[in-house]
Amino acid sequence: MLRMAVGHAKCLDADCAARGAAASCSEQLGGRTPVGLLLFAGVSYDHKAILAAIEEAFPGVPLAGATSAGEMSAAGGVSDDSVLLVAFAGEGVTCATGLVRDFAAPGGDIRAAAVAALEQAREPLPGDVKLCLAFPDGGRGGVQDFGQALAAVVGPGGLVLGGVAGRQLSDRRPVRQFCNREILLHAAPFLLLSGEVPMRFRLARGWRPVGGLARVTGVSGSVVSRIGEGSALDFYRHYLGPHAEPAVELPLAVACEQHKDFILRAPAFFSEGDGSIQFPAGVPEGSMVQLAEANRPEMLEDLRETAKALAADAKARFTPAGALLFSCSTRKDILGTKADDEVSRMTAALPPGTPVAGFYCHGELSAAAPDLPLHLQNGSLVALVLGGEPPHAPLPQPGEPPCPAGETETLEREIRSLSKALSRANDSRERLEAQKDRSQALTRVINQEINEARMEIQRKNELLRQALALAEEVQRNLLPQAAPGLDGFDIAGTSLYSDETGGDYFDFIHEPNENKNRFGVIIGDVTGHGIAAALLMTTARAFLRMRSFQPGSLASVMDDVNRLLCADLADTGRFMTLFYLAIDTEKKRLHWVRAGHDPIILFDAETGLAQDIPDKGGPPLGIVTEARYAENSAEGMKPGQVALLATDGLWEARNAAGEMFGKDRVRALLSAHHGESAQRIVEAVLEGLREYLGDVQPEDDVTLVAIKVLEDGQGKSEIVG
Repeated sequence: MLRMAVGHAKCLDADCAARGAAASCSEQLGGRTPVGLLLFAGVSYDHKAILAAIEEAFPGVPLAGATSAGEMSAAGGVSDDSVLLVAFAGEGVTCATGLVRDFAAPGGDIRAAAVAALEQAREPLPGDVKLCLAFPDGGRGGVQDFGQALAAVVGPGGLVLGGVAGRQLSDRRPVRQFCNREILLHAAPFLLLSGEVPMRFRLARGWRPVGGLARVTGVSGSVVSRIGEGSALDFYRHYLGPHAEPAVELPLAVACEQHKDFILRAPAFFSEGDGSIQFPAGVPEGSMVQLAEANRPEMLEDLRETAKALAADAKARFTPAGALLFSCSTRKDILGTKADDEVSRMTAALPPGTPVAGFYCHGELSAAAPDLPLHLQNGSLVALVLGGEPPHAPLPQPGEPPCPAGETETLEREIRSLSKALSRANDSRERLEAQKDRSQALTRVINQEINEARMEIQRKNELLRQALALAEEVQRNLLPQAAPGLDGFDIAGTSLYSDETGGDYFDFIHEPNENKNRFGVIIGDVTGHGIAAALLMTTARAFLRMRSFQPGSLASVMDDVNRLLCADLADTGRFMTLFYLAIDTEKKRLHWVRAGHDPIILFDAETGLAQDIPDKGGPPLGIVTEARYAENSAEGMKPGQVALLATDGLWEARNAAGEMFGKDRVRALLSAHHGESAQRIVEAVLEGLREYLGDVQPEDDVTLVAIKVLEDGQGKSEIVG
């Protein structure tokens, strides 16, 4: 089982710090010899002295690492000047190192070099690679290609993580990499771990995209020349001001359409001449980007949730042996005095005594989540929990052990340490002031864009309101506007739309199919409501009116209209129900065709019953092209009888409790008001519906037509507005 130990020493003397870190690791390993080591230290140290002390303590043990922009551990917190050593041991656990020299040299094949180095490095391992920890130089780019090539060779059974070698921004010395006992420049070392070591990882960010989206329109390698209509520099200065410089605190958020996420890309060098900006991690041409910003509360909250979720996930599967953290140096600057929370929150979430260690880097190698592709991240924290056994000895308590140097030397080191801290504090203050200016400029422009967008939305909403009002007026004008003047009958109808426009429809047709003894009443219901339903209703109305004034039967009218609608509605999923009633005005006999619509409800004054008239119905219009419809007939209507046609929006309307109005209530209202005019019957049904619904608005359109037979010599028809 894996055992992990951490040695974290803050002495400015390289030899002293390295010996202290190695001694701490030995104590936690309980005398076991480590099989692999990780080393992180600032660029200002004497790295030869550090490696010499480590070799003396752990001769020949494979080692990989890099310089850093800060080191962190559970015992030592976050430090800018320290030596951090992580040791792995355990029966059945084996480590090996690999290295790509002259990494990302011009003209080189990064992927081929990575594959060759990994194939060579894993030869002595007894089993498959379970973990590859890589610490490349990022100055010449190519880190993402390198990581993805490693991941392809390791395969789905292993994991590739790591961080790009870093340094303090105020220190201009070049970053270095470590492989075994070598100190390297422009290299890519990695440590391989083999054995039964369970592990879980997560990514924390806490950034959010801000400002407008723009498309990247010009890219050459890692240099972005154009974003949108202007240069990449113009894109930044639109938000930050005419003379502002791109800053790592405001990276690009590159949208990932496939996973509904984004990847951060931090800017590096820029050119005033052509307005181009280098993004070492690369930005794909054609991608959509925004600026991204982070604030400390959001970053800390995301960190808390990540630590909590990762620890719970790990503890449910294995006993944590330790945790590694690879965090972006920009996060340390943003978190400031809260930077210790990156390690303390992970420590608090894991079992007491679990070693936690890591370093601040200039880019993080990790997938955004398990089962997603590996990328070079920016602005993120990669947290990895390894399973195994707890350390042999308790972790060192915070604080420095007595320095073996003399009193004078110790005092001089403290002075140098304080001087460095003061210098870095001044640098941090200047960066914070610059970031404050950038944030204020960004806020002003975004607020301006929000106001402009709000005004544009208001303008478009007004245009939409006018368009909808016009559409409503047009649709209302398509409905019957005057009484048909049919002797012997009292007819009233209305349509109520749940939106400005709807898909319900009713119509009156004089002498349909050139039959002078008939009067047509049509009622229909298009699926849905709103503009789309209104357009389909208008189309169906045109088809029906055109066909109704041509010779033929009611059934042939329905057949022809159905074929036309099927051609228009193919694969849309939309359809229309329709009831076409033709009244024989002399014999008062009813003829009708029904296409998926509810049957007619007839109130008989002699029996006092309101019932559906059974018939041969057919499918809704617009579904089955070959459908053939049957014509139905019923004996002549008698004075006092009332026929009611309606759409299902009437009886399927639901109140606040979710209960439908139902046909029984419609029949009851029809029976109660049959002696009144057709107009009053329609009004009574609608009043009953409103009373039942209360404050709830109908979700569907409601249309109904009442047809009442009068005594001979009487005749009137009305439209209820």
